[in-house]
Amino acid sequence: MSQAEIIDATDEEYFAMDALDQSQLKAFLKNPKEWAYDRLLGDHTQTDAMRFGTAFHAYLLDTSDVVCLDEGQTFQSKANKEWREEQEAMGNIVVSYKDMQLLKRMKQNIIDSRPDMYDLIGKGTCEQCIVWTDDNTGLELKAKPDLIPTGVDYLVDLKTASSASAQDFHKHVIDYGYHIQASFYRQAVANCPRAAFKRTKRKPVAMQFWVFEKTGACDWQPFSISADNPITRIAGMSINAALHGIAELRDKAEADGGYGTGIDAAAKYALSNGGYDKTMKEVEFTAWDMTDAQNFAMID
Repeated sequence: MSQAEIIDATDEEYFAMDALDQSQLKAFLKNPKEWAYDRLLGDHTQTDAMRFGTAFHAYLLDTSDVVCLDEGQTFQSKANKEWREEQEAMGNIVVSYKDMQLLKRMKQNIIDSRPDMYDLIGKGTCEQCIVWTDDNTGLELKAKPDLIPTGVDYLVDLKTASSASAQDFHKHVIDYGYHIQASFYRQAVANCPRAAFKRTKRKPVAMQFWVFEKTGACDWQPFSISADNPITRIAGMSINAALHGIAELRDKAEADGGYGTGIDAAAKYALSNGGYDKTMKEVEFTAWDMTDAQNFAMID
């Protein structure tokens, strides 16, 4: 097992690293050509949702100061524009007054309902960059878990969602590959030196997801994906499939020449030679699909 390197890195430095993260592996599994385009040519400008997510993590984990104007104030005035520039120059995150109230409700909700869980944040390691090499493929990997708590055997990831219900989060796990994220991060921490982070087990036995609704009362709910959860085995198979798929493209690209070397060579090769199968296929439907189609057409 390759021992990981623990690195202090800003978000900008982390995303600039050549190594593969779990998001790239999930993208590759969906469509290698789309993964390749996004890696080489994608527009990674932050959306409003991404900016709120950054502020949410910073505010709950206390990794950066999050600030806002007073209620009713805008950035139309020169003074307020200068204030925003000064705050950003200091590394602070500026949000709207409305968003700040959401963030305050989120933090207060966990403090009030589960102070034991909130206390883990101050005692743990937040957003630590971990880099290691996969032994089987030689690919360099990276991870940045939200929270590695001290004295427990699990990791924590913070999520915002329109709904934190068990039914909706179950769907989100499958839709967004949170089971893959859980297994990937658990392995990242397992590859670190045994004494790192003062954890109770070398490989965490679970990843907890603390899911906060981002409107209204900002209610929240915790969930866990453990090592013995049946979906964890599927996650491991998916990670291996992605790693070996990218490694195979890398080897083909380097053998062909003209693509360079490493992961970017794999991406260039996929962009030129990958994509969906272009042969014609008849659409197939299940019995459930036929029932839905009948209901859609309102056929008696």
